[in-house]
Amino acid sequence: MKVTRLEAVPVSVPLREPFTSALGVQATSDYGIVIAEADDGTIGLGEISLIWHGNGAALCDLVERLLAPAVVGADPFELTRFEAAAAGLLAFGRHTLAAVAAVETALLDLAGKAAGQPVYNLLGGRARDRVPLSMSLPIAPAEEVLDRARRLVGEGFGTLKAKGGGDHDRLVEVVAALRAEFGPRLGIRVDLNMACPLAKEALRLIRRLEPYDVMSVEQPLPADDVDGMAELCALSPVPVMADESVWSPGDAWRVLRARAADIVNVYVPESGGPVRARRIADLCATAGAGVAIGSMPELGIGTAAAAHVAFSSPRLDQPSDVAGHLYHADDVVRTDLVIEDGFLLPPAGPGLGVELDRDKLEAYRIDPGAAVRPSLRAS
Repeated sequence: MKVTRLEAVPVSVPLREPFTSALGVQATSDYGIVIAEADDGTIGLGEISLIWHGNGAALCDLVERLLAPAVVGADPFELTRFEAAAAGLLAFGRHTLAAVAAVETALLDLAGKAAGQPVYNLLGGRARDRVPLSMSLPIAPAEEVLDRARRLVGEGFGTLKAKGGGDHDRLVEVVAALRAEFGPRLGIRVDLNMACPLAKEALRLIRRLEPYDVMSVEQPLPADDVDGMAELCALSPVPVMADESVWSPGDAWRVLRARAADIVNVYVPESGGPVRARRIADLCATAGAGVAIGSMPELGIGTAAAAHVAFSSPRLDQPSDVAGHLYHADDVVRTDLVIEDGFLLPPAGPGLGVELDRDKLEAYRIDPGAAVRPSLRAS
C-alpha cells in the first residue's frame, strides 16, 4: 500500500452549547480533517484538533504544503520514517504537533484497514475492556454548573471535571456544591488551566479543595514552571496532574524526571500522534506516574484516535476525557463509539472505526482564509 493523495479540509462544527473555560467562550470547533488516500482507494482519516495558538483549521495549509509531499508515495506502516521527516519539516513550534498528529492518525487508519485490525492492535494491543470517562463542566455560576452536572450524572457519567480560572472562590463554591448535591458517588476532578502564578497560591487553593475529596488538580501552574510543579507535588495533599506542561515525549521526560506530576494528562494532538502519545504513556508507566487521556474536545475522528490510545496504554489511572464528540451538535463522520454507564467500549475496527460523511464534510467546510493562522513562534 502506498499513499497517493493527502488533503486537509478546514471545518467549523458547532458545539451543543457554548462552553466557557479559562481560554474563553467556545461555540464551535474549528479543526482540520485530514484525508489520506491509498493506491487501492482506501481512505484514512485524521483530525487537526487544536484550540491553542489559533485553531486546528489554520494548520490545514501547512499540512498540504509541507507534510503532503513527505507522505505521498510512502507506506503508511512506516511511521518512524514519517515522524523523522515531520520533525525536520516542522521544527518551529509545539503547536504544529497537532498537524503531525492528524497525518499520523490518517496513516494508522490506513494501516489498520490494510491489516484488518483496529488501531489499538497496532499500538500494542488492548490493555482493558472499557475506559471510564470524565465530562467537563463550564466556568459558570454554581447553579448553572449543577444543572449541567445533573444532566451528565443522569446520563450515567460518574466523574465530572470542574474548570477553574481566576476566581478561586467561585471554584471552591462549585466543588462544594457538587459534593453536597451528589455525595461520595461522584468523582470530582479539578482543572485549573494554569490559573495560579505561584506554587504557594496553588497550595492554598488545593488545601481549600481537599475537604471535598477531589481526585486530582490539573495544571495549577504555568506550563513552563516545572520547578514550581515539583515543589507543589511534594507538598500537595491532592494528586497533581500535568497537562499544558506536557506536549511531546521530551516534555514528559522533563516533568517526570523532576517529579513535577503525579499524573500526566496525555493528548493525541499535543503529543504529535497516537504513537507518541503511547510513548508518553509508556514513560509514565516506567516512572510510576499515573495517566489520563485528555480532550480538546475532538470531533469523532480525534475522539476515536484518543480511544485507541486509551485502550492500549499500559496504565490508565483516572477517568479520561475520551468523549469529545459528545460536546458537539454534529460531526463529519459516522462512528461506532459506544458509551455505556459512563464507560467507553472498544472502537470497532478495522482502523479507527469511523466513516467519513462527505455531505457533512462539505456542509461544515470553511474557507481556508476564515481560519485564524497561528503564530509560528516556539511556545
